[in-house]
Amino acid sequence: MLSRRLTELRRRLDALHQPAPPPGGWRAWALGRRARGPEDLALPVLSALDRELDRVGVHTAADAQLLRELGVRKGRAGALAQGLQTRAQQALEEVDACVLLVERAWRAGEPLPGALTVLERAFVQLARAVKVADLFSRPPSEDIDADFEIYVRPDMARRDRPPTSARMAAAEFFAARARENVADVVQKRRDLDLAHELLLRLGADHDRERGLTLRRQVVEARERVRAVPAVRSLDELLRHVRHTARREPQVAYRSLRGLYERALEAGDTQLADAAREALKPLLPPRKSLSSLVEAAERDSLAHWFGEEPQPQKPEAAAPRPDELLADLAFSLKPEQLSTFELAAGCARYFDVEDALSEEIVLADTQTQRPVPRRVPYPTQTMTFETTGSLHEVHNFVLSDPRMLLRDLAANRQLVRTYLEDEPPPRPKKVKRTAVRVYVCDASGSMHGGRARFRDALVIAELNNLRVKARRGEPFDPLYFSFFNDVPTELARVDTAVEATRQIEKLFRESPAEGQTDITLALMSAFDSIRAAQGRDPYLARATVVIITDGEDRVDLELIRRTRAPMGALDIALSFISLGEENPDLRLLVKEQRAAGGRAFYHHLSDEEIQWARTEFDTPWRTLLPRDVPATADALEQLAPHLDALEAVAAGRGSPAQVAVDASFDALFPEVPSAAGAREVPNQDVVNRVVDILGALVEAASLAPAERRASESVVLLQHLLSVYGLTPARYLSALSAGGLPVREALERVRLLCRPFG
Repeated sequence: MLSRRLTELRRRLDALHQPAPPPGGWRAWALGRRARGPEDLALPVLSALDRELDRVGVHTAADAQLLRELGVRKGRAGALAQGLQTRAQQALEEVDACVLLVERAWRAGEPLPGALTVLERAFVQLARAVKVADLFSRPPSEDIDADFEIYVRPDMARRDRPPTSARMAAAEFFAARARENVADVVQKRRDLDLAHELLLRLGADHDRERGLTLRRQVVEARERVRAVPAVRSLDELLRHVRHTARREPQVAYRSLRGLYERALEAGDTQLADAAREALKPLLPPRKSLSSLVEAAERDSLAHWFGEEPQPQKPEAAAPRPDELLADLAFSLKPEQLSTFELAAGCARYFDVEDALSEEIVLADTQTQRPVPRRVPYPTQTMTFETTGSLHEVHNFVLSDPRMLLRDLAANRQLVRTYLEDEPPPRPKKVKRTAVRVYVCDASGSMHGGRARFRDALVIAELNNLRVKARRGEPFDPLYFSFFNDVPTELARVDTAVEATRQIEKLFRESPAEGQTDITLALMSAFDSIRAAQGRDPYLARATVVIITDGEDRVDLELIRRTRAPMGALDIALSFISLGEENPDLRLLVKEQRAAGGRAFYHHLSDEEIQWARTEFDTPWRTLLPRDVPATADALEQLAPHLDALEAVAAGRGSPAQVAVDASFDALFPEVPSAAGAREVPNQDVVNRVVDILGALVEAASLAPAERRASESVVLLQHLLSVYGLTPARYLSALSAGGLPVREALERVRLLCRPFG
């Protein structure tokens, strides 16, 4: 697969960002030719292919998907796939050879100035070519009109044979039983937790591809099922919906939506249709549904960039965490911003909390009456009781004063009693977890994707703590430290402000230097836990999670002797190995499991932790407007683009710039949407977009009226390439540019929009 070679190329480019070795010595003798000048960095094959894809109009992954659908409908996708694979293979080999020359110069201590800038730009171009080729090479769907399924489950590898591990088979059983279970949410949650726990303990030792696919399915299903109230049957669900529909309609909606999702997951179309019909009365009008969905997508970022500040508890002495994270998010580069997405995935994928000890709170299915309690002050509710004590003389009810002494002696004296309704007690969710102590490798080999993955794991834990603190939920503090040949002190995070500060620090300064010394890091963590045992009781329940690339041997005997005198402290060791396998760490985990402890060892290769996301992977469309469905009639308007792409795949020379009137509303939308924006454009980009739109108005006024739409599309693409703006950034600027951009866009639409 070309994508695998692309991932390996990304890893090599990340390695070149490390400081070059000093010149001279044995490193100065490098085998073969190495890069010495700009002529060695020329990439004519890739440059030509990139220019041709621009001319065809394949600017985003959404555009490539539209042309692929059109090619499948016309039966021309096969030839396109073969030709695009050949062109992408040629470009990949050219870039690979160029990277080899630069690597040799780097190893010799004579790096070529500007080489990394050229290679990074080439990688973005190459990533688009490879992704387009891979997209067209995917097998088309067998039935385009098949039933719609929200949660697509990729088939596991080698279903014709059982797993090599019985624990994997057990995890598949619990996952399958949970998938088929629609009615009993409580049992479904337990099955998914069991499957997740088994997969976590199993790691990636057996049936790697099969296990990774199953694990993704399980974590996504766990996230869905935890968001809905827990019921045990459909009858109980109906009682719960009837009970909550009037006073808490959002809870009823969440329950019915969960039923719809579970029915789709289990393939029960009749139940899914029934749940969908029940959801209709709770849905907003169709006209406002689209805007509400987009607003919900934007609001989901509040989990990472901070919630609304609490006015009743202002923090005068410290900055609000939401302000710090918002400022951080707007100042990050796009590749840093994508780490937030990776952190969200890590929070689900590496769940080191003890989910099996969580108490499940059942849904409220019946009306609970308030409990009356006696109060000493007058209320609207009064009753009479009897007493034989003088303590309540002020509430005595005297009908015959002569009978007072006799009534007191017989304990029959009437007194007024005031009652007040007390709300029924609400069940609380109790969660007993182990405190996490993250010990993170910061050696020189932890660079690129490895460092991003390591930082994302810590950011996910810090953000979970921050969110719980802001919501007033109970949480345990988090501890972490970095190590190379000199371990750092163990940091304790127990407030939202401190968690935000540590997140910002990780983005600003990601540590990576020195050599790996895992043994020293473990001993340092043990010493810190032992020293803090008396003053910090949380560390008595510590789970140490080591994140390392495994490029070091471990002194097992020393670790065993260091752990032995800890007494009552039960320290569990778990490991996440990135890049390289480490047999010593695996052996430590096996010893803990044999002794009945809970520990896991999970290894991820460089290929699995790397990603090559660029602005090509955006959901923006530039060939058709986003609200136009990809029907046969709509796709037929893109036939000139498909013809030009066929010429590119066949290598028949550079095609002419292709543009159709159907693309006008995609590039000049009437109401720009921020649904696909990945970053907020800065003011320079906004000013440049206003300048470009003004130039389009000037030029289009000189063109014939029937050609203004296509001419404006062609000219826009040219101006964007001149100023180094991608269509994704341009469309983001349209949605967030403010009044000057909207006014310039309205002038373009008024002058150039095609009639009819």
